[in-house]
Amino acid sequence: MVFKIRTSQKTADIFNKMNASINYAPFTLSKLAISMSLKSGKPLQGADYETDSLGLELNRQTITGEWDILYKCLVELFEGRHIDDDEYFQKYLKAHLDRGAKMIYSEFQYNSDFLLALLSDKTGI
Repeated sequence: MVFKIRTSQKTADIFNKMNASINYAPFTLSKLAISMSLKSGKPLQGADYETDSLGLELNRQTITGEWDILYKCLVELFEGRHIDDDEYFQKYLKAHLDRGAKMIYSEFQYNSDFLLALLSDKTGI
């Protein structure tokens, strides 16, 4: 079982910019990113799986913690099938994390109240 993943360099850059401004740690931003990606309802595309691994190294426990089973169930519901444990973390969770980072960064850039925008009914988590 794999316990660590590396984000893409773009995700690391996004998290660093956001952390410098609003002081949210990468583990917090990763949870928000995964949630935004899942909530979008848009299927993952080939490019979502083909990101680099040159960014931040994150531990599974840090990202999903005691809610790991819930995250896995949400990803399986999103995909509509059972997913192997390693495939879930290395492939799907990483893809949602990298895609979701772009989504939360967009909300961060264009909304004066970042958290309120994320919690709104239209685009929020």
